[in-house]
Amino acid sequence: MQITLETKPFATLETDALVSYVFEDADPVQGRIAELDQFTDGLLRRLASGGELTGKTLEMTLVHAPRGLKAARLLLVGAGKREKFDPAILRRIAGAALRYLKARSVKRLAFVLRENEAAESAAQAITEGALAANFESDKYKTDKKDAKYIDAVVLAGLAEQDRAAAEKGLNRGRVIADAQNFARDLINEPSNKLTPKILAEKAQAMAKDAGLAVEILDEKRIADLKMGALLSVAQGSVEPPRMMVVTYTPANPKPGAPVIGLIGKAVTFDTGGISIKPSDGMEKMKYDMAGGATMLGVMRALAALKPNVKVICVVPSTENMPVAARRSPATFRPPCLAKPSKC
Repeated sequence: MQITLETKPFATLETDALVSYVFEDADPVQGRIAELDQFTDGLLRRLASGGELTGKTLEMTLVHAPRGLKAARLLLVGAGKREKFDPAILRRIAGAALRYLKARSVKRLAFVLRENEAAESAAQAITEGALAANFESDKYKTDKKDAKYIDAVVLAGLAEQDRAAAEKGLNRGRVIADAQNFARDLINEPSNKLTPKILAEKAQAMAKDAGLAVEILDEKRIADLKMGALLSVAQGSVEPPRMMVVTYTPANPKPGAPVIGLIGKAVTFDTGGISIKPSDGMEKMKYDMAGGATMLGVMRALAALKPNVKVICVVPSTENMPVAARRSPATFRPPCLAKPSKC
């Protein structure tokens, strides 16, 4: 999805939808919303007077074919109390707006910043929210004929002198959101498609692309280092364990600066106590590697953000699954559904 900046008047933008946000005030039609109200011949104030536009958190008010605007739609999202507003809420607003419009087959939208908004932090928040919300976990879905896509998002309502700051925020937001989506993609993988060995291969490929140092320890190296806790969990499974060590080193590290250590657990499937664990929700045990995936995503982001501090990330990975729980198709026997005498 393409995200760009635009400094020309937002009323002239030809797009599928123009988006902005409204605070929960006694009079929600203020500032930039008052400007939009003028372009719509007072429609927004009439909606506010009728109780349809209140500014309550994530309330959606959609106007079709607004007069005075080139956009086909105008969407106003509730931002809640003005005094509680921050970049985290703006991130939620951007994500909620994108999902709302995406479900209505919108392809292009322009997000209009409110007056007096800090361009850099706002651009970062909107970018993060939009890219995270645009993520779809439909990788293995067979029929995608009804899938909906957002092609482009424009950040509008910017002054020309704010462009550089907004560009910086946009780029930072994309790095963070892409790293987050990288982790989410790993987390959503089924355990037969993401064994410890495959996870290690993906970590190695990510590190190579990002310019990070990486070392992968196989089961022999793990045993040589006497990592008994990891080996004891892994020995119940036919899948061998792996230990990933990913390192980010700044170009000019500060002498004597501390080294940050990150650790992420990556049990790619955890049957746990299968004699007592209920079958309902068992499929969610693939998420037991989410900590490791998150740390790999962090390292991916650090490689692009380039902080001036060394970071070492350690991700131990294994299955927690007795061999009997992973039977091959040749040896697995489904439960007998016939009468007991015929089983």
